[in-house]
Amino acid sequence: MLTADQISCLGFNVSGDVDGLTIYTTRRGRKVAFAQSPPSKPLSVWQLAWQRNFRVGMAIWRRLSQAERDAYRRVCDAASLCMLGHNLWLHAFLGGDNRLLETLESQYHIPLTKPPKL
Repeated sequence: MLTADQISCLGFNVSGDVDGLTIYTTRRGRKVAFAQSPPSKPLSVWQLAWQRNFRVGMAIWRRLSQAERDAYRRVCDAASLCMLGHNLWLHAFLGGDNRLLETLESQYHIPLTKPPKL
């Protein structure tokens, strides 16, 4: 099992659950890691609904043609967004607002397939 310092030495900015560890960054920038523990209570109805929405969004993304997915990647690259195409897709899908996509389309002249409303 890796320690937080070893992960940081690899150049990764890691947070969350990784390899049996829960890792976070303190306000002073130090990585802290401790053994991952199971949740103390089951997921709420709200959390389960968001998990379902995330799965649905990714399933729709996988059904897009390669050209449609490439358009999202090209827009992310052109706009220097710190995300991949599927991240932009999920942001629009889960947010339910296509104004960002319309703005990116008009700025970079790359047509994007709009996600359906939840």
